Parts: sequence; C-alpha cells; structure tokens
Amino acid sequence: MTLLTIALLAGSAGAFTYTGWQYGDAIPPIDGRSMAMGGAGMASSDGARGIGLNPALVGKTDGLQIAVTALGIAAEESRNIPLHDSFDGIIADNTFALNTGFYDHYMATVAYKPSDDFVWAPSVAIGYRPRLDMNYKYHVQYRDPDTQTEPNDRVLYDFYADGDGGVNAFSVALGQEVVEDVYVGLGVDFLRGDYDLSMRTVFPPDSEEEDVEASAEFNTISGTQFTLGLLVETLHRVDIAVVYRSAFDLEVGDYSIRAAGSDAVTTGSFKYHYPNAIGVGFEYHPRNLIMTTVNFDVEYTTWSDFEDGLYGENPDLDDTIVYRVGVEHGFFDDTQARFGFVYEPSYTDNTIARTGFCAGVGLDLLGVRLDIGGQLNLREYDVDEYNVDDARVRETTTQVMATLVHTF
Repeated sequence: MTLLTIALLAGSAGAFTYTGWQYGDAIPPIDGRSMAMGGAGMASSDGARGIGLNPALVGKTDGLQIAVTALGIAAEESRNIPLHDSFDGIIADNTFALNTGFYDHYMATVAYKPSDDFVWAPSVAIGYRPRLDMNYKYHVQYRDPDTQTEPNDRVLYDFYADGDGGVNAFSVALGQEVVEDVYVGLGVDFLRGDYDLSMRTVFPPDSEEEDVEASAEFNTISGTQFTLGLLVETLHRVDIAVVYRSAFDLEVGDYSIRAAGSDAVTTGSFKYHYPNAIGVGFEYHPRNLIMTTVNFDVEYTTWSDFEDGLYGENPDLDDTIVYRVGVEHGFFDDTQARFGFVYEPSYTDNTIARTGFCAGVGLDLLGVRLDIGGQLNLREYDVDEYNVDDARVRETTTQVMATLVHTF
C-alpha cells in the first residue's frame, strides 16, 4: 500500500493496461482500414483518414469527405504466481487476480479540397479523436495462506484500483501538393481532458482494521502538439512518407490528491513534458495487374526525454521503436481484405512488448465506404507489486474499429 500511495502521489495516470498505468495508453491516430493492417498507413491513408497518421495525406482529399469511427477495447489482465512442489519445482501457475474491462471511443473528421480553380489552396481537415486512455480497473482479493476454513479461505482484504477519463485532441490539418505527386502537410492537435484515480483497501466486516482509500483528481488538462508530414509518390512502385510529431507539454491546471489514511488534500498545478517522435512509412505496389499493396511503418519516440513535473524528476523511461506492417488485397467488386501485425514495446521497459495480430475488410455500401478492423494484442511480463513477488502478468486486449467514409 505504501508503494501504491507513492505511485499515486507521483502523478500516475490510469490506462487500460498496467504498463500504461503511469502516463496513459496512447490511442493510435488510425481508422478501421489502418487497424486491420497493424496500424500502418502513413503513406496510404488518403483524405480524412490521414489527419492523424500523416497530415500530408489530407492533400489527397477528393471533394468533401466525412469519416466517422467507433473503437471498442476489451481488456483482460491476469496475474499468476508459480506453485512449487517439495523439491522447489514449478508444477503450475495459480491465478490470483483476473480483471476485465470494456472501453469505447469515438472519432470524426471532415476534410475538404477546393475545386481546381484554386490550385494553390490547400486541403483542410478538422477532427476529434482520443489521444490518451486513462481507464484502468484492478481488483484482487487477498486470503490467509496459513488458515483454511470451509467453505472458503479466510479473506484478509480486497484491494481496488480504478482510473477513469482521458485526454482528447481537437485537430486541424492542412495538406498541399507542392509538385506533382509530392505532398506536404501540417497538423495541430489541441489537447483537452481530465481523469481521476482511486485506490481502496476494503477489509471484511469481522476485521478490526478500517478501510483505507486514496484518491486523486486531475482537471483542466491542456496542451498543443504539432505534426509535420511529407508524402512522395514519384517512385515507380514505392510511396514514401515521413512524419515528425513535436514534443509537447500537458499542463494540469488543477489537481487534488488525498493520500491513504489522511483527510488532508494536496492541491496545485503541474505539467508533464511528453517527447517527440519521428516515423517513416512505405507502401509497395508489387504489380499493376495485382490489386495488392504492402504497408510498413516504423516510429521512434524519445520517451527518455519525458519529464514529470509533479514528481519533480525524470522517471527514466525507455525510448521505443514501434513496427507496423499490413497487406491489403483488392477485389473487382471494390472489396478489400486486409491483414497486419504490430510490435509495440512499452515505454516503462522496452524489453516488454505488445504484439498484435490484425485482420479486417473494406466494403462499398451504397456509395459509403465501410472499413472494419480487428486487433488481438498479447503481452506477458513479471512484476513485484501488490505484496506478491515474482508475479506473472498476462494482458490480452481485443480492439475492434469501424469507420464510415462518405465523399460528396
């Protein structure tokens, strides 16, 4: 409990996975098409789809385009400890905590390209999307290992950790074709949000101990981030994209923290300094007669530059390199089948990585594009937390994203 209280006072934020508990799980700026391809699309998500991935893609908007996206995340976290025999051999794993949660997010973008009479007028897009997910649910029940009673073991206490809220982005992007098949773009994200945390230790009715609770509220969160993008389609079979995402400060204008076992409330303001990132994307067209493309994105983020203004020191995070690859095959009825893979290390320890397997389809429904993508993510690692040594955490997250795109 002491460690957990210190973590809370250090400004930890909830997230739908444990390793994102400190500073949030980033929601990739993708749509249903990109999700089906592992999140790749820096060189191929044209028009309204590209506002977050690469603002240069906004320059390829055709007329007026509207995109609406729904995202559902089902997260399951299990914690296991090994069971040993009398010779200290491991005979099985015992699950001591199993938690599930479902979180939903929604996004919308409008993009517009002026008519040919305005050759040098850039295409413009505005949109709304989630950036950081601060939702996290955890519950574990501790029982007395030395006392067995019927029909159940003696319960020592229940521990709960809950996070709720997040940070969203209101985005504006400009895209322009500067020379034939070369596009540049600029995007600005205006970040806003709030979240709250609570941690509770609940003792059974017959216990002499009193329940303990700690909580925190972080309000009026704001920040601004800039994104620069380049798209080059002049090569014969390969399109190349380069994207730079600036560092930004996330300012918490008002927070309050109540530590465990105390009625005193700490208030004030602070800021987190999030790092910059640079990404490169490719789209490869094998043959003109085969409607198949291969997308590959890689993005490097300097998490070691992160600064925690509440805790007052650098939390010593690891830089990360995320790899995304996807394949899209088109059929003559304007239908696409897509598959992908993503490898995403954690910024808390880049030896811990989430691997995702993806699939989806694209359909034309009465002139409206429907893109559906699904992603199954797995991650396992060891932790020494919550009074349990050498616990093995297994995270399984299932994400489904559907995007409707209509061009007027």
